[in-house]
Amino acid sequence: MSLQAPSGEQRVLFLTDRVFWPANDGHKVVLSNYCKSLAEQYGCAVHILTFLEPGQSPESLSTLPSYIASAELMEKPSKIEVMRNILSLLLCGPGDEPAQCCLFKSKIASAQLKAAINRIRPSHVFLDLPRLSPFVGCIKEYPGKKIIYLEDLFSRRYARQSKSLNTLNRTGGVAGKYSVDTSGMLGKIASTKIVEKGVLRFESKRMERLEHDVVKKFDYVVLVSPEEAKELARETGAQNVVAVPLGVDCSFYTSGPHPEEREGVLSFLGDMRSSANADSLRYIVNEVLPLLADNVVLEVSGTAPNELKQEFNRNSQVRFLGRVEDTREVLRSSQVFLAPIAYGSGIKTKILEAMAIGVPIVTNSIGNEGIGLTDEIDALVDDDREAIARDVTRLLKDRQLAHRLVKSARDKVVRDFDWQKSLATFSRLGFSQTTL
Repeated sequence: MSLQAPSGEQRVLFLTDRVFWPANDGHKVVLSNYCKSLAEQYGCAVHILTFLEPGQSPESLSTLPSYIASAELMEKPSKIEVMRNILSLLLCGPGDEPAQCCLFKSKIASAQLKAAINRIRPSHVFLDLPRLSPFVGCIKEYPGKKIIYLEDLFSRRYARQSKSLNTLNRTGGVAGKYSVDTSGMLGKIASTKIVEKGVLRFESKRMERLEHDVVKKFDYVVLVSPEEAKELARETGAQNVVAVPLGVDCSFYTSGPHPEEREGVLSFLGDMRSSANADSLRYIVNEVLPLLADNVVLEVSGTAPNELKQEFNRNSQVRFLGRVEDTREVLRSSQVFLAPIAYGSGIKTKILEAMAIGVPIVTNSIGNEGIGLTDEIDALVDDDREAIARDVTRLLKDRQLAHRLVKSARDKVVRDFDWQKSLATFSRLGFSQTTL
């Protein structure tokens, strides 16, 4: 199938690994903001080709956000195809692809992408996350701009997760949300510590090679962290690595309800199906909470699997709130946003949201990466569990300090991370802004 040249209009085609509306996790927030900004500020017609993540149904596409022109469901490979992809990877080692790419590759999906490109004739094609990068092979002759959205340096994230296996009793696993696809005996094998560590090392090395390779296959490589973008550009010598900084809708998060503070209530936020979020929660509950007063309670906002809830069902200091549609009231009424991050990379959306909402923050160096919070000025930043516990106790007692940190952090997020200030970066990807 020959691919037709794009029209003169600004049309964008996103190939994503999940439906990203409603925007209830960090990655979905970024995709929503990207697409909304391209539609409203750059006058682009935004078209979506998407797989479904576990828990999503085709009905997710029945109602589209106003900024999306069309959405089409991608056919996921069968379990037999996935196993064939994995065996091929292990036996033949094709290219430098991480194992997660095996979950999406298929001839049918490639044909769907080609057909959509011929129908829409986009000026720009975005492939979402490294796991979808192999699809560039089926559109390499297409003359439109090809962009890979890496998001973060996942090679760094996996290396950190591997090391965390030495310090945590258990981890959220290597499959994350896709663990439902590895049930039964395969799931039990995959959840053993030795297998997890081996998979993480394998993925980290392969992901690093992929990160260095995509600069040659795509017109642009996009990361959310300017620091990580500079690092990848320096390591590869590439000129096409662009940072489209992560931001939040400050006008939304700084407004809204202003409830009374609830004494002794801490908050944590995130999709607990994510390994990094689940393991961060384990660190808080197992390492930090025992060092705090018995009347301190941690509220967890976000979808949580039953296994994780059962893990802490006897701990009266932990409350799972489930998915919270509007987090402003819950977080703003808590006395401390406690977010020492177990591992990860890039910029943490939850930290930015807490800064804008206006709740004093206790985090660690990983949580502060790419944000630049100044300890004792914008937040309290420590890496030792005893120090983190002291920080929390200090904020619970010293509300004057808490209010000072809130004001400084909010000023910083409005100044440096308001989403509107990231819009100009899209011009580096060849877009022409039509409205201001």
